[in-house]
Amino acid sequence: MFLSVLQHLYSLRWTLPTAIMMGSSPTFITVWAAMRTLTIFLPERIYTQANDTMYDLYMRLILFFFHSYTGAVVSIYGNAEELLNESCKKNVIFICNHQCTVDWIVANMLASPQNSIGRIRFILKDGLRFFPLYGFYLHQRSCIYVRKNGKFDQEKASKELALLKDKNLPVWLVIFPEGTRMNPELPQTIEKSQEHAKEQGYEPFLHVLSPKVKGIQLALEQLRSHVESVYDVTIAYNNTIDSDTGHRLPAPGMLEILSLRRPEIHVHFDKIPVEDIPSDEIKLKHWMFTRFQQKDRLMSHFYSKLPEERGTFPGKSRTLDIPLTKTIPSFLLYSVGLLVLFSTPSGRSCYWKVSVIGTLTGCLWMSFR
Repeated sequence: MFLSVLQHLYSLRWTLPTAIMMGSSPTFITVWAAMRTLTIFLPERIYTQANDTMYDLYMRLILFFFHSYTGAVVSIYGNAEELLNESCKKNVIFICNHQCTVDWIVANMLASPQNSIGRIRFILKDGLRFFPLYGFYLHQRSCIYVRKNGKFDQEKASKELALLKDKNLPVWLVIFPEGTRMNPELPQTIEKSQEHAKEQGYEPFLHVLSPKVKGIQLALEQLRSHVESVYDVTIAYNNTIDSDTGHRLPAPGMLEILSLRRPEIHVHFDKIPVEDIPSDEIKLKHWMFTRFQQKDRLMSHFYSKLPEERGTFPGKSRTLDIPLTKTIPSFLLYSVGLLVLFSTPSGRSCYWKVSVIGTLTGCLWMSFR
């Protein structure tokens, strides 16, 4: 009985982190709004620096829970030295396979060694624009929302990408070219992807979905002179192999990762100079499919039936180190902020007003964007 209770409590390890991360959003938005008001008549670069610093601080709260709290082990394969080099603080386009809601957090983890978390901007699916508070915030942070299913507004996306260069914004532009998550429990999505690969003249992928090229094509058209490289990243998660059948399981979501003890995340990293990437549309499509063929081979190695290959990528790896000193200040800052707010009736009233009014205002604003 007592053991069952302990196991149940352990399975709820995600509750406190979730409460603090989500609960801090009204505080974050309030501070951002105050900062934006104070910098409205100042040079744009001052606001950009302040905004990037705020994002960095909040993401370090996220990393405190997903890395420090869980004890996550992140193994880097491939050109690990380049990624872990603190002096390589450059503008890049970041392409990655997509399996679960943790992928965007891994992107922030990988930006940490180069102190580039504040540079991250995402290309996101359109539905996230109405996410409470953060949908609006990410839009003003120059993240780009795109529609799928043939409704992709190329002209609008191109203009928004051009602003990154015109404003000379520091950027890690994160793109998930598959456009949706690779989930082995959704065979129709996989079959549709495989049919598309055949139509394009390529062998069907087994462990990734066929990439959509338009996003990176527009990004390169607008940012080729603004970025130095493309970071090609492949992610795999442990505990995604059925021990009985050997079949692949869905990647863990955010709550599952927070409930695990020492989750393992495997990352293969490659850096491609932007001048080595073709600008011609047909050649770029071939380049992209070739990159995803490599990703598929890496994932096939990870899900191999051979014990010596299963659960790893080829080659040696290095462990990503995110010191506690880089994450715990954010945890303390936001935790104390929440305690102070909820300690008084006026603080609680302000908190709930910001939550409700901020969400409604943000959704209304984004409905016209």
